Amino acid sequence: MDTVPAEPWSHNLHYHRVVLDAIPAGCRRALDAGCGTGALTRSLRRVIPQVTGIDRDERSIAIARAHPQARDIGYRQEDFLTATLEAGSFGLVTSVAALHHMDTAAALTRMAELLEPGGVLAVVGLARGPSPAGLILTVPAVAGSRVHHATSSRPSCRSGPAYQPPIVWPPPQTYRQTRALAGQLLPGVRYRRHLYWRYSLTWAKPSSPVP
Repeated sequence: MDTVPAEPWSHNLHYHRVVLDAIPAGCRRALDAGCGTGALTRSLRRVIPQVTGIDRDERSIAIARAHPQARDIGYRQEDFLTATLEAGSFGLVTSVAALHHMDTAAALTRMAELLEPGGVLAVVGLARGPSPAGLILTVPAVAGSRVHHATSSRPSCRSGPAYQPPIVWPPPQTYRQTRALAGQLLPGVRYRRHLYWRYSLTWAKPSSPVP
C-alpha cells in the first residue's frame, strides 16, 4: 500500500489541532474558508463525512484536488464572501490564516450565518502587533520555529506542495481590534493568543435564537 507523506510542518499546520479539537459531536458537514492547498480539509475529512474547501486562488485549489487524499472532498475556486452557500447548513466552519485576506466583519458574519444551530466556528488567524502578549511570546516563538523547521528538514517531512499561496501583509486589524470585533459579532466567542504569531476564535452558535 502506498503511504501518503506527512504534511510539512508550518505555523498554520501547528494550530490545526485548535480546529480539530473544536469539532462538535455528530458534525456531518464542514466548510473551510480560504482552504489553500487543502491540508486542513484533509484532516477534517478523516472525521467528518462531508467537507468543502473554498479558496479564490486557482493554483491552490488545483493542488488540493490533485492530492492523493482529496477523495470526495469538494473544492471550489470562488470568493467565500460571494459564493452561493446555504445558510445554516454546516456543523463546522473553519478558517486558518485566511480571515485577514477578507473583510473581517463581513467574513465572520457570513461564517456565523452558514452555521446550523449548535454549530461551531473555529478560526486561526493573524493580526498586527505589537501587543504585550505578542512581545512576551516573540522569543519562544522564534526559538520554537527554528526547532520545528530543523527537525522537519528530513526528506520524509519535506513532502508536500512547494507552492506558496498569495500573502496579504500586514493584516488590516490589530490583535486588540480583532478581539473587540469578534466579541461584538459573536457574543460569547472565545479568543486566545498563541505562540507563533497566531490567535484563535472559537464560537458555538446558539441552538435557539437569542431573545
